[in-house]
Amino acid sequence: MTRTATALALAALALAAIGATGAGAATRGLRLGLADAAFTNGDAAVRDEWLGRARDAGADLALVGVDWSAIAPRVPAPGFDPADAADPAYDWSALDAAVRGAVAHGLAPVLDVQVAPAWAEGRGRPGVDIAPPGTWKPSPAALADFAAALARRYDGAFPDPGGAGSLPRVRWFQVWAEQNLSRHLNPLWEGGRLVGPARYRRMLNAAYAAIHAANPGARVLVGGLAPYGDAVAGGSRVPPVWFWRSLLCLRGARLRTLPCPDPARFDIAAHNPIDVWGPRRGALSPLDVSVPDVGRLRAIVRRAVATGRVLPARAKPFWATELWWDSSPPDPRGVPLRRQARFLGEALYELWRQRVGAVIWWFLRDQAPGSEGFAATQQSGLLYRDGAAKPAYREFSFPFVARRDADGRALLWGRAPAAGPVTLERRRAGDWAPFAHATAGASRVFLLRVAAGGRLRVRARQGGDTSLPANLAAGKGGPR
Repeated sequence: MTRTATALALAALALAAIGATGAGAATRGLRLGLADAAFTNGDAAVRDEWLGRARDAGADLALVGVDWSAIAPRVPAPGFDPADAADPAYDWSALDAAVRGAVAHGLAPVLDVQVAPAWAEGRGRPGVDIAPPGTWKPSPAALADFAAALARRYDGAFPDPGGAGSLPRVRWFQVWAEQNLSRHLNPLWEGGRLVGPARYRRMLNAAYAAIHAANPGARVLVGGLAPYGDAVAGGSRVPPVWFWRSLLCLRGARLRTLPCPDPARFDIAAHNPIDVWGPRRGALSPLDVSVPDVGRLRAIVRRAVATGRVLPARAKPFWATELWWDSSPPDPRGVPLRRQARFLGEALYELWRQRVGAVIWWFLRDQAPGSEGFAATQQSGLLYRDGAAKPAYREFSFPFVARRDADGRALLWGRAPAAGPVTLERRRAGDWAPFAHATAGASRVFLLRVAAGGRLRVRARQGGDTSLPANLAAGKGGPR
C-alpha cells in the first residue's frame, strides 16, 4: 500500500470513530452577529443595504444600540409616562426602522440599552471630563420604566405606527455595556470602596423585572464587560473578574460567599473578550479575561448559581458581545489582513470550545477615519469603507480552523454556510483534492479529527462555497 493510500485509510478509520466520539460536541451551535452604526442610519436605502450585507455575510444577529437619552424627551413635560411605549414624548422612529429592517433581512435584533438622559442621572454630578453624559448614577427606577416601554414596544403585538400590523418581536435585551469602565458607569469607587457592581446590580435587576413583565418571552443579557482593568483601588477600569465577583456577592479567588439580599437577575451572561495579542494568548493578569480566559467568568457564575447569588437559579449561557481586531490596511497600526481573518476564525473556535453560544463582531464596515486619523475609530470591518470585502469577510461567512490535537491528529472545526455535507480538501501538486467528509447539522457546526501526518494546507468546501485555507504543521499541537 502506498503512503498516500495508508493516510487515506487511516483518515477513514478516524472518521468512522468520530461519529461516536465527536458528534455530540459538533451539534453545539454558534450564533454569529454583527454591530454597525449603519443599522440605525436615518437613510432607509443605506440602512437596508448594510443590513442586507450583514445577512449575506452569514450573520444571525444584529446588535443595535439603544440610546435612551436620544429616545426620551430632553426635559419631561407634565403628564409624561416613561413606562408607556406609546407616550408621544418618546421618539422611537430610528429604533423602529432598525428593528423592522433587521427582521426583514432575517437578522434577530439584540437591543443594547445605554446612556441615561440627564433627568435620570443622580445628584452631585461632576464635570463631563470625569463622568461622560449619561453615566452618573443612572436611576434604577427610571431605567425600569424605560425598559418596560422598550420591551412592550417590541413584544410582537404593539401596533406599528409606520404601517399596518405590529412591530416585530425582539427577544434579546442587553442592559448597559462595559460598566466596569468609567466611560460608561459612574462612580465606580467611593471613598476607596468599589461601588460600581452594586449600583449596576440594582440597575440590572430593575430592568430585568420590567422587561420580563412587559415581554415574558424575552431574555436579558448582562452588559458585556471590557476585558482589561486596573488592579488598584480607585482606577477608571475595574478588572472583569473583580467586577463579576462583586456583582455576584463573592469574594476572592476562592469565591467565598457574601450576604446577598437582592441577587443579580439575568438570563444570559456576556463578556467582551477583545484581545490584544491574538486569540490563543490569555491575559497576563488573572483578573482580566481575553478570548482564552472565559472559563474564569464561567467559574464565578457557576458558583453564584449554586449558592443562590444569581437568579433564576439555572445554568447561564455565555455570549461574547464585542470582538474585533483592526486591519492594516487601512489602519497602519492594525494587524495584517490575513492575520485579522485568522484571528477571527481562531477566536470563534476558542469561544465555541469554551461553550460560548454567540459572538458579535464589531463592525461590518470600517468606520471613517476621524480628525485625528485612525486613532479614534475602528477599522475592524469585514468590509472596507467602500464595501469591498477583506479576507475576514470570507472567514466570518465560513469559519474554518485546523489544528493538531495532543495525539497528532488533525482537528478540523468550522461553521458551514448551511446544514449539510462538507468536504475537507488538501492542497497537493498545485490542486485541491478531497481527503475527508463531515456533516454540518442544524447548528451548522462541524468537528472531526482525522489521522493525517506531515504539513498540510487544508480548506472546507460546501457546494460552491469554500473557506479560507488553513496551514497545519507537522507533529503534535502545531499551530494553524
